[in-house]
Amino acid sequence: ITGDDIALLDDAKLRELIGLLCEADYRLAGLPTKGITWGGNQDARDGGLDVVVRSDTPPPQSSLIPRSITGFQVKKSDMPRNKILIEMKPKGILRESIKALMQECGAYIIVSSGANTTEPSFNERTDAMWEAVSNAPNHQNLYLDFLDRGRIATWVRSHPSLILWVRNKIGRQLTG
Repeated sequence: ITGDDIALLDDAKLRELIGLLCEADYRLAGLPTKGITWGGNQDARDGGLDVVVRSDTPPPQSSLIPRSITGFQVKKSDMPRNKILIEMKPKGILRESIKALMQECGAYIIVSSGANTTEPSFNERTDAMWEAVSNAPNHQNLYLDFLDRGRIATWVRSHPSLILWVRNKIGRQLTG
């Protein structure tokens, strides 16, 4: 699985993949998955979070889930600086879901299968995320990260069953 494979998933399948990856990380570590949620219509109001991990136990060390309370915003489109600022602060106001994550010492992660970042463009995106929260109380409690298609593919490669899932969803099934 490569980043180009991930880019072929539509919004709904990408969101489903992130939810399945979160579950797979927890299952692999023998941890309960009951606090991992996503669903509903992809375009329904979600307060800015598409997949939410709210667990009583810390995430596995090897996981891309950084904290027990983590919210993922999943986008098929590329998310450069200006789109990140609009996503996190629609009409210039920081989303309540992000403020809540700050209060809970949680994490907020933007996932973008349209992005294929180099280190400088990755840094531009995470800098934009920090800029969006910089004036909010307790912003230093929040963990921020950005996953582009390459990092998503790396995550998928740690779960062989999800490699097959992605291949099936993009029409590249294995036979035999």
